[in-house]
Amino acid sequence: MIAPRARPVTKAGTALAFSWAVELLQLTGVPAELSRHSAVARLVLGSTFNAPDLFWYAVGASAAWAAFAGAAAVAPATSPVRPRSWPDSCEACPSGHS
Repeated sequence: MIAPRARPVTKAGTALAFSWAVELLQLTGVPAELSRHSAVARLVLGSTFNAPDLFWYAVGASAAWAAFAGAAAVAPATSPVRPRSWPDSCEACPSGHS
């Protein structure tokens, strides 16, 4: 993952925006031209616009949001781990608070 601490809605929204941008880019003909010269471009960008794809990208992003939100809800809460070398009293810890 590129941003593991991002909120699920941010992750899903970013994925949806990226996939829609690639699909809408296909309206320009640029991906089709690149696809003629590169198999990688054909796999990543596609070559033709298909309006129903926009709907299915939204369905996929919603499913991803639900999976991330569900995983976050059941994940144990994490707390900072204090090194064993720190004394029990907080006065000596590096943050200096008392």
